[in-house]
Amino acid sequence: MNRAPVRVGIDARRLGPHLKGIGRYVWELCRGLDQVLPAAEFFLYAPKPAHLPVISRRWSVIVDDSPLGRRLPNTLWLVARAGLMSRRDRLDVFWAGTGLLPLVGLNSPAVLTIHDVVDRVAPQTMDRNARWASRLFLQRSLARADAIVSNSRGTAERLKSNFGYPVAAVVRPGISEVFRPRSEKQTLAVLARYRVNRPYLLSVSTWEPRKGLEQLIHAFLRMKSEGLMPCHKLVLVGDRGWKDSTIVELARKSEAVVSLGFVEDASLAALYTGAEAFVYPSHYEGFGMPVLEARACGARVVTTDLPELREAGGENAIYISPTEDGIRSGIARAGAAAGAGPINWRDWSWAGSASILAQVLQDSFNVRASKMRPRNHAERAQASGS
Repeated sequence: MNRAPVRVGIDARRLGPHLKGIGRYVWELCRGLDQVLPAAEFFLYAPKPAHLPVISRRWSVIVDDSPLGRRLPNTLWLVARAGLMSRRDRLDVFWAGTGLLPLVGLNSPAVLTIHDVVDRVAPQTMDRNARWASRLFLQRSLARADAIVSNSRGTAERLKSNFGYPVAAVVRPGISEVFRPRSEKQTLAVLARYRVNRPYLLSVSTWEPRKGLEQLIHAFLRMKSEGLMPCHKLVLVGDRGWKDSTIVELARKSEAVVSLGFVEDASLAALYTGAEAFVYPSHYEGFGMPVLEARACGARVVTTDLPELREAGGENAIYISPTEDGIRSGIARAGAAAGAGPINWRDWSWAGSASILAQVLQDSFNVRASKMRPRNHAERAQASGS
């Protein structure tokens, strides 16, 4: 690279001690950007303290201390406050990694990451506030962005067909080194800590309608009632989300459904390793990071037949329809299938993805700078006031 962006602003609303989904994606890319842009300074903007570990001395966390900032809902804070806050830091470029841009006060080039188009594909599964935020601000964010990146080829294609915007690059998720097969001793220690016995099926997701947990629990309990899985447990990892009352009721219905809530990464890797199968019957995903993590830990993967999940699942996953019958079929096939073996986390490097993002950040800054630069003597003279 000829010139790295010197001062990079970043939306830090999804960062914190319990990283999941988009938050993990942003955090891991932040760590990667620190490696590939060693001369840059980074400014993380948040409406409240994020309690983040220190990446390096070149990172600053800017917390909004205004009375208005404390009162605004999360998305409105981004739209109305983050851009204004960033002006004082004289940014070269702003990376909006969570799917929306600051729309008030931002005066630097902006790169927007789109993770999915759920508002067009499965709006009925969304939280009401998220659905309205998308409808009010997504089109304006796309129009304002100097460059758009997506997390998968599938998301890029859906973005083009639904909104008409091409992407500058695909910045796919990576795999953290922690997600690798664990030894039998390590796996048994984690299972004992969580009081989980083998054999078990594992699913990892926030509890919300799009993830297919309701259909998964129904399918699993039916298989147990028919004597097909007499000793198995279904282990659910993930926090509660929205529109999840039916999932909660089903999870309480049987002692064979075990809910662990949030699980830290090292223990999650052991749970992946020890599972008979990892089942991810999502109705729609922008990529499907848990599928990639499960593969890295050597788990058999059963997941929905979607282009985005095929990017995450590769050739050896078992692809299904996210219906009760489809899930039953996938679980049965997984029980009879040989393991594919773990993929190498080095082949899915966060640093490699960060390099792609860094190039887009630099290009956006360079394009904006070239437009502001006088192109000939007359323009330079006019710009200098002579």
